[in-house]
Amino acid sequence: MNKGFDQNYFEDFHVGQTFECPTPRVLTNADRALYIAFTGDRMPRFCDAHNRIHPLTVFHTVLSQTVKPISFNAVANLGYAEVAWRQPVHIGDTISTTATIIGLKENSGRRDGIVYVRTVGKNQWNEVVLEYVRWVMVRKSREYATPYLDAPVVPGLQSALAPKRLTLHPPDQCYHKATGGKYFYEDYEPGERIVHLGTVTVSEAEHMSFTRLYQNAARLHFETIPPHTAPVVFGGYAISLGYALSFIGLENRLGLVGINSGVHPHPVHAGDTLACFTDVIEKVEVHPHVGLLRLRLVVVKNYMLGVEMPFEPQHEDATGKQVYNDHVVLDLDYWEPVITRAHTSSRPA
Repeated sequence: MNKGFDQNYFEDFHVGQTFECPTPRVLTNADRALYIAFTGDRMPRFCDAHNRIHPLTVFHTVLSQTVKPISFNAVANLGYAEVAWRQPVHIGDTISTTATIIGLKENSGRRDGIVYVRTVGKNQWNEVVLEYVRWVMVRKSREYATPYLDAPVVPGLQSALAPKRLTLHPPDQCYHKATGGKYFYEDYEPGERIVHLGTVTVSEAEHMSFTRLYQNAARLHFETIPPHTAPVVFGGYAISLGYALSFIGLENRLGLVGINSGVHPHPVHAGDTLACFTDVIEKVEVHPHVGLLRLRLVVVKNYMLGVEMPFEPQHEDATGKQVYNDHVVLDLDYWEPVITRAHTSSRPA
């Protein structure tokens, strides 16, 4: 066997298999600066002197560490569930990751299958900083049927994380003065839609550089070899660009703490222009100074969103099945802590 072709295909996995993922990584101030450079993210608490690492930087680091054993031969990254940040990560922390196969489902065409993997990222003290489930479509190297064609294993997943299980961190004093935002937890209501001002066009150099930054070597992000006619943008980049765009109108947020579900209905390619809106789903009072919002971030490509232009992410097809609008590239259901007005009048300890 050619040593340089050591990689896993769908048929190499079995349920219960666990991988210690390469390569542990120290996160530095350069990671903070580069994240801002690639996304334009403006959240003050992730560029101030407290040395916090952005939650999505942690997410991308952990996910990318699973690429070599799990998704090097991915056709598409499909979705996420039960994503929970358990500990804050700071400059100088070392992140390492384990991945366990919890489900396998071979597709009827016998060319690929869906791999369900539970991922756990830890710091240098062996504390869990992030855990989640994702599912990814992976190529097969041969067309013979695996046991998971007729007897697939599909794990049951929570529809939403319980707010009481989320890890919250108190806001800094006078945080609202740093954000420039005028809306607080009390100002948001379930059923409200926030159409965020601004768009961003994805360039080939930026999306490939962002992917390399996290040492993600999945072939689909760099190749034009069939079945891909053009490199597919790393789904994490679409998440980060959408989240950065959604800052306007949600300035007093504190950083996402959990993702209930996330899907990439359609791919993003270089040249696509992204825009987004946020639907407020639920409010939960958890602390006099902080409330939790359950939000739905929808990112679209090549479509100009506007307040006077109703846009529905999904519709029924001819069979009555709910399908996504062709413009939708991300549908993310997540929990976000937001400061209350009471915090603005609190005195420093």
